[in-house]
Amino acid sequence: MKYFRHQNQARTAVQWATLLTAALCLASPVAAASDSSDARVFIRQPVTMTKTADLIFGDFVTGTADSIFRLDPRSGLLSQRNGDAVSVGGTQSFASIEVLGTALSRVQLSTGKQSILIQRDGGTETMQIDRFRFDRRRKMLNAAGLQTFNIGGQLRVGANQKAGTYRGSFDVSVDYF
Repeated sequence: MKYFRHQNQARTAVQWATLLTAALCLASPVAAASDSSDARVFIRQPVTMTKTADLIFGDFVTGTADSIFRLDPRSGLLSQRNGDAVSVGGTQSFASIEVLGTALSRVQLSTGKQSILIQRDGGTETMQIDRFRFDRRRKMLNAAGLQTFNIGGQLRVGANQKAGTYRGSFDVSVDYF
């Protein structure tokens, strides 16, 4: 029986050692530390646009060859690229868009299409406007949240283009970036 008691005492010591080890494993480390961090979100006001001027190329006399005219969005000057049509004045103006948004944010303009067709009032004849250009595609809004963009383009006058007023429209988008 002594042997049996000795074995019982040994088991008790092993059990105590196991419990002590388990307790030490569950205890918090002495060198543990914690910290916190802030979370932030900045909501910008929706960006809006207002058209302040239309894209107007002026008046032309048609020629016998296709002609291309370009209206510069920085200077507002019309230049002839090729052909024999003649610009005879009239009102010429780059399009102008005023953008309103969150002050000192950067915005970017883009057109929906690379080219559009404008159609003669009362007819089916068309001319193409393409190569839309901006005075600057990206700008920073000022302290009041405003900025103006100018848009020019290229007009293609066909050979013997039928006389009349041609109209059309193009889309412009503005986004924060």
